[in-house]
Amino acid sequence: MVQTTSRSSVAEGDEETAVPSPSSSTETSPLLTPNNIDQQTPTHRSSLKRRIRTLPVATTITTTLAALLSVFFFSILIYLVVTKHPAHNKNNNNNNNNNNNGHQNLSDHLITAKNGAVASDVEVCSTIGVDILKLKNGTAVDAAIATALCIGVVNMYASGIGGGGFMVIRHQNGSSKTVNFREMAPGAAWKDMYNSDPMLAQRGGLAVGIPGEIDGYWKAWKMYGRVRWEDLFEPSIRLCEEGVRVTRYLARRMNIEKGWLRPADKKQWGFLFRNGTDEFLEEGEVMYRPALGKTLRVIAEKGLDGFYKGGVAKRLVKFVREKGGILTLEDLEAYESDVEETAKSWAFGREILTCKAPCSGPVLIEGLNIAEGLDMSNDRSGLVTHRIIETMKWLSAGRTELGDPFDSDVSNVARVAEIQSKQFAAMVRRNISDTRTYGWKHYNPSYEFKEDHGTSHMSALDSDGMAVALTTTVNLYFGARICDPETGIVLNNQMDDFSIPGTDNYFQLQPSIYNFVKPYKRPLSSMAPTITVYNGYPSLIIGGSGGSRIVTGVFLSFIKIYQWGYSLLDTIHTPRVHHQLMPEVAFVEKGLREDIIQGLEARGHKIERMNSIGSVIQAIHKLPDGEIHAVSDFWRKGGELPCSLSDGCGDSHDDDADF
Repeated sequence: MVQTTSRSSVAEGDEETAVPSPSSSTETSPLLTPNNIDQQTPTHRSSLKRRIRTLPVATTITTTLAALLSVFFFSILIYLVVTKHPAHNKNNNNNNNNNNNGHQNLSDHLITAKNGAVASDVEVCSTIGVDILKLKNGTAVDAAIATALCIGVVNMYASGIGGGGFMVIRHQNGSSKTVNFREMAPGAAWKDMYNSDPMLAQRGGLAVGIPGEIDGYWKAWKMYGRVRWEDLFEPSIRLCEEGVRVTRYLARRMNIEKGWLRPADKKQWGFLFRNGTDEFLEEGEVMYRPALGKTLRVIAEKGLDGFYKGGVAKRLVKFVREKGGILTLEDLEAYESDVEETAKSWAFGREILTCKAPCSGPVLIEGLNIAEGLDMSNDRSGLVTHRIIETMKWLSAGRTELGDPFDSDVSNVARVAEIQSKQFAAMVRRNISDTRTYGWKHYNPSYEFKEDHGTSHMSALDSDGMAVALTTTVNLYFGARICDPETGIVLNNQMDDFSIPGTDNYFQLQPSIYNFVKPYKRPLSSMAPTITVYNGYPSLIIGGSGGSRIVTGVFLSFIKIYQWGYSLLDTIHTPRVHHQLMPEVAFVEKGLREDIIQGLEARGHKIERMNSIGSVIQAIHKLPDGEIHAVSDFWRKGGELPCSLSDGCGDSHDDDADF
């Protein structure tokens, strides 16, 4: 049995550390005190570096379960006090949220509470997280881990234990930590390994980075968990064994990927097909993942070593190398997630807590610093939307400066600190014109903009005031497109997030030296899980999926809430804009006011209209009176816009709009 951090001093015969009852005060047990985290858990790669010196270099490159699934797959569940509540919005007179086409009110997607919440993109997984909070007296970290494990079972195309991510944790005593469990390049990786064929970074064994998800969850749980480790896994194990219904979006994603997935090896992907046929499971049919269930049980019983050592590790290495990869047992054993201080700033009267590079938290801070000094108060102004897009272009240029600070050969720590400063933001504002936009050179990107994709985000808040923003990914849809049939693990293709030397992009910008492959280095990421703090309490717990659109989606959410006074429901529902500098296009969602679009075009923006930009936001908002609002992006992942608060319902709807 795994040693646990249950509240009781002894559970099921296991010797445990006694943990006092939590409270909203600053009192915590020795186990839960963030000040001693560094003494309890290896937090940085100092230990890894020592191990690297001794690592050999690889010589070859080689349900029946009853689950409620909503029409939308973007679900929120809260516990103890639940009330459907109309959206509070200072602009409600202008932004009418009454639907006229037989749909339920938008307020049906807002759930309020007084104690805690879990927001994820799969309802059955949100249910699991809430059960951890309510029935197991778990912490927000416990709930987030259990929810994420479930999403890896149900939405394996986006995340899972074969991937990695970032977790931002704000403890109720006011301290905060980031767990960086981003995947690493294997020890035998080298800078030019994809020069001859960049597709090798996307598909097959050579695309696989060392998975970090289990290590990250283990470290977070050891610091802040209260529920037994095994209990976090049991609900997902049951889903694997007893079955879980295929969600609408998984069914859609399989059909989108059918060109490679249908003829793929059924030994790997058989769980997605009807028995003995070449037909995909359809929405609502039951999917079984027994191989993954066995793997999760091993990890539940053996803890960290259940993944990084022993039979699971040996099988993963064998499988990846059979697919042309270079992963070794030494790589798995050497993996260390980093536990570090959060990146911090202040904007709009709130403390901002997010992750450091190689995640995109630093450029989110850059964007918020820029926006804080601009008049963004008019949500119906083409000028304000222009300023938002200009800020997005600057923060996208800043993203080309980011990389893993672990790589001391090209460390850019001073520059990254500079772009997060208020002084840098003031300089940028002097270079924003209210009458025109500019070509990409004006924004001074240092290197090419590295596109990425995928991910899944969840937010959690418990009754003690602990908050967690967690984003995970296997990178592209279905990762490296390989799934080990014996362990059931879908492997990431995170190596594609590194830059490849000698491959200038369309704009003749060179690939970033800060993001070249190096052994045990982590690639750049668009993830930006973020928590804001107001008057000493968590206020907004937010993050998203959608690759390069994550940080702009989170940034725009801040503007809507803190500048426009939008409710969380209106923030997530209303149309978004996105600009990432390259390509030189402003993407706008269907439903954005036409006069705003015309104002952008008059300032020189090239506009591309889309049903959905692709950023999918999950968030929890605690209001000053203590009421908790929880909303998930209930339509974007399906690609349809059922209704605009400003312009009423759209022209056409599929089943996603039948709410």
